[in-house]
Amino acid sequence: MRVVVDTNVWVAAVRSRRGASFALLSEIPHRRFRFGLSVALFLEYQEQLLKAVKTQATPLNIRQVEQILAALAHYGAEVPIYYRLRPNLGDENDNMVFECAANFGASVIVTHNVRHFINPELQGYAMDIMEPGAFLTRIKETLA
Repeated sequence: MRVVVDTNVWVAAVRSRRGASFALLSEIPHRRFRFGLSVALFLEYQEQLLKAVKTQATPLNIRQVEQILAALAHYGAEVPIYYRLRPNLGDENDNMVFECAANFGASVIVTHNVRHFINPELQGYAMDIMEPGAFLTRIKETLA
């Protein structure tokens, strides 16, 4: 299963170990799904996760966040952007997530902001937009 994970999921994962976002982060080394990331998306991850440290929105320190970023870079599949797609979503960063997913051939975008991806321009793409908890359930069902 190919997925692209929105930045807000990783930010939630570093804020708390209790939620589905952290559980999804913990799943990465098990390779039960492939997640893609473009250079631009990785830089967004980096900016937002380091911002969480600077604003003390996470109990983690900068070294721990850098280790998470290294793991994301290691386990993630680099997605070259051959086709620039901007479906005019409300947030430019959501356009970047969609663009990465489309170029990766992702079947799922995992995000806490599902409603941000509700747009008639996306109907032609066979992608599910799911919250982390729902995606974890799908992974478990696939393994059963």
